[in-house]
Amino acid sequence: MNKFLYNLKESRIFQFVVISIIILNAITIGVNTYELSDLTRQAINYLDYSITIFFVIEIIIRFVGEPKKLQFFKSGWNVFDTLIVLISLIPIPNNSSFLLLRLLRVFRVLRIISVVPELKKIIEALLTSVKIITFHNSLYIRNYWFNFI
Repeated sequence: MNKFLYNLKESRIFQFVVISIIILNAITIGVNTYELSDLTRQAINYLDYSITIFFVIEIIIRFVGEPKKLQFFKSGWNVFDTLIVLISLIPIPNNSSFLLLRLLRVFRVLRIISVVPELKKIIEALLTSVKIITFHNSLYIRNYWFNFI
């Protein structure tokens, strides 16, 4: 069973399906910002529930399919995905006082970064660059400050 789930989570077809669902999720989030009829809003809500269930199943497949379970949580991307999916399980009413929590569901779209290896490399390179630039800027500011005094 674990071998089957490992092969499933590593397959290109599975990754394509996950990417497609993430894109569908982005579309439903966008459509939800418009004035919709009650029937359409209800259909979007059912679709959102289905997408959430899919994401839960996907995380379970990825966790169970991981040969070394601790390795799953050592990856920051897996932790990010898991947290986003767990947050999306929180039932949130549609009134304005819960707007911030509803906006957190938008982060489900960001999961595409962890699914597409090329995007993951780009984001990791950008984060590394930001760290280096921050370090160099802090040295520059420190030297400027000490030369000024």
